[in-house]
Amino acid sequence: VDDGLEVFDGELPPPAGWVVELGFGHGPLRDVREFVLSRTHAMGLNGAQVSDLMVAVTELASNSVRHGGGEGTLRLWEEGDALVCEVRDRGRITDPLVGRVRPTVDTRNGRGLWLVHQLCDLVQIRSGPEGTAVRVHVRTPRSL
Repeated sequence: VDDGLEVFDGELPPPAGWVVELGFGHGPLRDVREFVLSRTHAMGLNGAQVSDLMVAVTELASNSVRHGGGEGTLRLWEEGDALVCEVRDRGRITDPLVGRVRPTVDTRNGRGLWLVHQLCDLVQIRSGPEGTAVRVHVRTPRSL
């Protein structure tokens, strides 16, 4: 049976340089937002980029708490001309089109990942028995 899940197979390449990391769990995601905010300003992202990335990462972290075992790990690094944020958790995604199809008004789930796809320049997802990694890329002003 071809369920399309092979699009999530494999691992994403490891970061090439420095990485900063934050674990998070149940409770307010204020630490996640503050963590992202402190790094984005250092990278020179503009106000709209910062706002968009904050919404995207908050959605990913919220999904980890709700659907990924109640906790996750956020990692950030620079890659070429982009800031990369990755959220990992123990959940598993089984919809190969998750985040790619615009949710309807009566759709119960899927809005968060759809929004992430709208706000970031690139979204990469890997999911399997070990858990899920969602990596988002936002180009820095020097690359535009």
